[in-house]
Amino acid sequence: MNDRLLFGAKIKVILLLALGLATSARAQMPPSKLSLAKATELLMQRNPILLAAQRNLDAQRAQRTAAGLRPTPTLTASATQLALPRVFTRPGLLFSTGDNTAANSTYTFEVDQLIERGDKRALRVAQAEWNVRLAEAQWRDALRQQLFQLRQSFFNAVLARENSRVARENLAHFDRMAQVLRAQYREGYAAGVDLRRIEIQRFELERDAVAAEQSYQQAVRDVFNLIGAGDAPSGADVRLIGGRAGGDAEADLNAIEGDLDIIPVLLWIDDLRRLALANRPDVQAARFGVEAARVGVKLAVASKARDITVGGQYARTGSDNTFGVVLSVPLKVGARARTAIEQATALELQAEAQLRQAETQALTEVEKAFIAYRTSRDRLRAFTSDVLVAAEQVRRTEEAAYREGARGLIDFLDAQRAYNQLRIEYNQARYDLLMSLYQLEYATGARLLN
Repeated sequence: MNDRLLFGAKIKVILLLALGLATSARAQMPPSKLSLAKATELLMQRNPILLAAQRNLDAQRAQRTAAGLRPTPTLTASATQLALPRVFTRPGLLFSTGDNTAANSTYTFEVDQLIERGDKRALRVAQAEWNVRLAEAQWRDALRQQLFQLRQSFFNAVLARENSRVARENLAHFDRMAQVLRAQYREGYAAGVDLRRIEIQRFELERDAVAAEQSYQQAVRDVFNLIGAGDAPSGADVRLIGGRAGGDAEADLNAIEGDLDIIPVLLWIDDLRRLALANRPDVQAARFGVEAARVGVKLAVASKARDITVGGQYARTGSDNTFGVVLSVPLKVGARARTAIEQATALELQAEAQLRQAETQALTEVEKAFIAYRTSRDRLRAFTSDVLVAAEQVRRTEEAAYREGARGLIDFLDAQRAYNQLRIEYNQARYDLLMSLYQLEYATGARLLN
């Protein structure tokens, strides 16, 4: 009976462990459908680069606390003049004065306190405070960079998905055309060369669809990597187009929830420049670095002020008790102070140069992003709904004319290619405008989209 109970308890423990491992594994898996908002939430929770930046910030906060601590007293204890072999033959003389002895045992206890001068502790605290602000700005800068990479990968997947759908729609259309032509060819109403042309065109569409599928899968893996799920099982062996090799194609393509639609915003280059200099976290980090370096120079100058160590001493020599006062002052600090000042000054000049570079880089990126925004905005304006409708009408007209024998197959194929290319270019234009706005957000460090 006891063996059965013990066996049952072991089975229960094993099941609980297995359940815990499965739950942990599911927690690490990315969700089956991922929106940009959810991906951003997971990025902030699990992205390794952001976690490393957070640990650096925690370390700087701890150093700020340490910088504000006052020097602690030190206790020194010593026992000297323990005569041999008398310490063993007459142990009573360890704590009393002996007769006819050259030395008596001496016990000393000393407490020392360092007194800093030149306001060094306040300067250390000020420098540590700037370093904390620097670490906070570095965390925000890491977030800015990782968010841009996430958005880029996310909408790369959306673009590939939309292009894949275009190819799949055309594949289905050409399959229907091929069925009609095969039936007409068997009845003698269609030429075999037209059927082969349809099959060649379908092959080209399938090639485009496979390329879009590959781009989609790779972009999804990039998204998973950024949200800390890069080790999740891969579906690279599953063909999304046509749903072959298992799985539903449309469900796989909907793993990323999002679209390329965007409401245009009105932007001015001068406002963007000011936003970049005021809001970009790498520029702010460079400014904080300059302030920390300036405090470092003051701290180096303060090292000229000599610190003093004061202490009290109690000593027992034989049977006698004594008390003393200790004062310790360094004799020479000038050479070390000059070296520290030179080093701190060089670091200040370096920080100022880094600030100028950060500001120049920010303004350069704003200019480049604004050019991309203006170009993509003007390009998208050319894609009005009338253009897409006209291309669809031309394609249908050419198809109807071909079915009725009024036009050749080549005319229909040309109209089909033009229509497909227009849809692909329309998707690309929307993607380019969306990414140019995110690039402007990245360049300015400010939120521009709702």
